Amino acid sequence: MPASTPQEIAREAVKRLAARKLPPTPENFQATYHEVAGTKPLRPFPLENLRHIGAMLPDRTPAQIRFKAQFGKAVTQHSWEDLEKALVNHLKNHSTPETPAPVPTAVPVVEEHSLPADLREQVARIVNFSLPAVGNDDTKVVELAEELVAYLKLDSLHLPTLRKMMADFAFRLSFVAEEQQHIRETLLGLLHTVFENIGAITPENPWLQGQMEALMQATQPPLSTRRLEDVERRLKGLIVKQIEAKEQTLAAQQVMKETLSTFLQRLSQTADSSEHYQQQFEACAQRLEHARSLAEMAPVVQEAIQSARSLALDSRRTGEELSSLRQRAEEAEQEAQRLRDELDRMSEMARHDLLTGTLNRKGMAEVAAREMSRADRGASQPCLALLDIDDFKRLNDRLGHLKGDNALQHLARVAKTSLRPQDAVARFGGEEFVIILPDTSITEAVEVITRLQRELSKQLFLEGDEHILITFSAGVVQRRDGESIESMLNRADQAMYAAKRQGKNRVVAA
Repeated sequence: MPASTPQEIAREAVKRLAARKLPPTPENFQATYHEVAGTKPLRPFPLENLRHIGAMLPDRTPAQIRFKAQFGKAVTQHSWEDLEKALVNHLKNHSTPETPAPVPTAVPVVEEHSLPADLREQVARIVNFSLPAVGNDDTKVVELAEELVAYLKLDSLHLPTLRKMMADFAFRLSFVAEEQQHIRETLLGLLHTVFENIGAITPENPWLQGQMEALMQATQPPLSTRRLEDVERRLKGLIVKQIEAKEQTLAAQQVMKETLSTFLQRLSQTADSSEHYQQQFEACAQRLEHARSLAEMAPVVQEAIQSARSLALDSRRTGEELSSLRQRAEEAEQEAQRLRDELDRMSEMARHDLLTGTLNRKGMAEVAAREMSRADRGASQPCLALLDIDDFKRLNDRLGHLKGDNALQHLARVAKTSLRPQDAVARFGGEEFVIILPDTSITEAVEVITRLQRELSKQLFLEGDEHILITFSAGVVQRRDGESIESMLNRADQAMYAAKRQGKNRVVAA
């Protein structure tokens, strides 16, 4: 397969130089590069020498000023044709009769049409916008970009020169883009390692585990601002709930401490009171033994009765206080448990997409792993469908991103109601959805997804007074023995793009 990109052309050129045992000089590399690309090398252009000559030209008369300007413009554009034309016209117009100017051999000069101004502006914008995407660390690519943009702003362009400048810029840019891709992959790998280690050192904290899982999901390619914003909102909600749970747990612990302290204090007081009342009763008993008349016995009995009442009152008061403390402790414990349950529920949401309520990538991976394990144990192989909403960008541009989100939610609602109970729906990213169909043949899977298309055509998306038809293209595959989820997704993606090429709103099985 012939090389197509500047990077591939350069690699093939290096291979040919090595095979021919030629030194990798600039001249050899340039010749081999054009040989691989099938293009003709440009004639050498002694830019600095010609600039020096142009600076030395006289400019005392209007004709000399005009010729010097034409000469300088031709040199700036690296154009041999314009340079030759300027010299011929200058000599023709200023030759004398005594010394006629030599008539040059007729050389056809083919003037190439310059690019339209709006197209040059768009190319310059593309060049400028490409630099932030790949970083500005490479001074050479920045220099080439600045030269190319400056050249595009000239009134007229020499197209062979423009082609060479763009080829040089694209060649350098390909290496920078490859390096930036490697840097991004390495950084994501480091982030995953950090997240995994944080989760590994705190296995007893399920809430933190949920946060780490959400971050792991957010840093899975392809990255998008919307996914990162969704995860940011989710993490902020988890953090708020964690703070509330921590405060309630501390409050419950404080109540339990107070209850236990009061209980021990009351026990001590009860013991002291019992000993005090026991002493009183003992004294009353001794006085009754020595009493010789009812008159002597009456005050002793009255004192004993009063002590018994006081003992009963103290016991009832202590019991009521302990009962109140126990109720407070139970209420605090119930509130702490409610918050723990709420956190567990929010941690579980790390497996679901907040916008649509469908599974996210992590939830989809868990379902896929479970169904593949069942299939490996003897069940029939599952099917997988990859859906992509047709013309979603156009819908977003026309209605706005908020309405685009509503359209995604509408599709998710229709999918949940029209699919079979055993089918699992997951948002794969952006406007793409994955449906896992357990124990399903490829023919049945195509019928299920086609039925979903029909339901979408019946249940139109309502935006204001406008009913909007949402369609999707889908690729459907059935798992092969031992096949991974990544391989299934790749085959489904190819089938989905085949459906797009066939006119959209179609289901293609692979």
